Amino acid sequence: MTEQCFYCKGNIKNDTRTHVVDLGKCVIIIRNTPCMTCEQCGESYYTDDVQKRLDEIIKSVSGLMTEIAVIEYSDNAA
Repeated sequence: MTEQCFYCKGNIKNDTRTHVVDLGKCVIIIRNTPCMTCEQCGESYYTDDVQKRLDEIIKSVSGLMTEIAVIEYSDNAA
């Protein structure tokens, strides 16, 4: 059975996207983040593991004194 989008009930496919976080003092860009994307409306979802990893990356990078940080998503990033 194919997973369906929470919003429009379209089909979900595995994908990657660029995740952007604006913390006010800096912007963090995380490229090639794994996600599930709706083929119909384009809504993206993260698994719990990916969201946890994003939180870890953001926490570690937010302490750096930089205005913009571009990070490649990987299991060993941060």
